[in-house]
Amino acid sequence: MKQPRKLLEGAARRLDLPAEVMAGLPQMTVSGFSQVTVEHHRGILEYTDEAVTVALNIGRVRITGRGLTIPLMNHDYVIVRGTLENMALGAGGGHD
Repeated sequence: MKQPRKLLEGAARRLDLPAEVMAGLPQMTVSGFSQVTVEHHRGILEYTDEAVTVALNIGRVRITGRGLTIPLMNHDYVIVRGTLENMALGAGGGHD
């Protein structure tokens, strides 16, 4: 399964397109210290007002802070709001 992803990433580079678009890789957009949007997620692994862990197809991202909420989540993306303090990327945790 890794080989098709590498082919897509290579095609994206040759076509001058973002690799995450072609290969379905996760994309995270941080807006100040109060919101993060995670695109191409695989679900929520942990959800408290101090930590949210989002499963990705290549691992997971753990967002910590205070007063964290998920005001919007759909198949394409999840939005986490609150006072963001840290984001950590890790291997594993993706739902297949």
